[in-house]
Amino acid sequence: MKALENKEDIAVQTIVDAVRSDIIAGRIPADSVINSVELAARFGTSRTPVREALLVLAHHGLVILETHKRPRVAPVSVQAIRDLYGLRMALHAHLSDIIVHQASDADLADLHAQAQWLAQHGAQLALEDHLRGIERYLDTEYRLGGNALILQVLASLQWRIAWFRRLGWLSPAQLAEMGRDRLRVVEAYQERDAVLAGALNQAMLRKSARYTERNFLAR
Repeated sequence: MKALENKEDIAVQTIVDAVRSDIIAGRIPADSVINSVELAARFGTSRTPVREALLVLAHHGLVILETHKRPRVAPVSVQAIRDLYGLRMALHAHLSDIIVHQASDADLADLHAQAQWLAQHGAQLALEDHLRGIERYLDTEYRLGGNALILQVLASLQWRIAWFRRLGWLSPAQLAEMGRDRLRVVEAYQERDAVLAGALNQAMLRKSARYTERNFLAR
């Protein structure tokens, strides 16, 4: 029984990883129906691992599950982008205060090194490499926040953030500007200025939302 459970767990994770990648990359378009039978055939499983995988994807905001309806990819709209960034701004306001007062100098030096690298090289990176760099930076920033509830909420948004970033991908000039803004946020952390860090984080996220929305509409 244990071996069977492990096999099904592996199948669920495999399906989650593949479908998440397909959605974020645009291979499965927003608001399109997902065929559970085809997924089961594709991965050589029963429909049970497929259902469990779709539940995980729904938890992360990539899939919509409704009673008596076929699962589908979540729709994307300007309002959805605004809602996501609005939530991030609210959470980051609190996160900034925690980081300023609790993060060690060594941890902030590590975060600064990541922000500096992104500021120097981010605009020249390929899309996937840039997204991985941003994800590493955010993982570190969230960890330094040290608040389990905020960490849980932000972690649940990560895939949706990556998806929206790809859909409204910033130009090299915009990426360079965001890199400089991010570096200034970390410098405010290091200066132990919670008010400035919070304000800079809010301004950076507001700008990112505006660029993402504009680029999404121009697609």
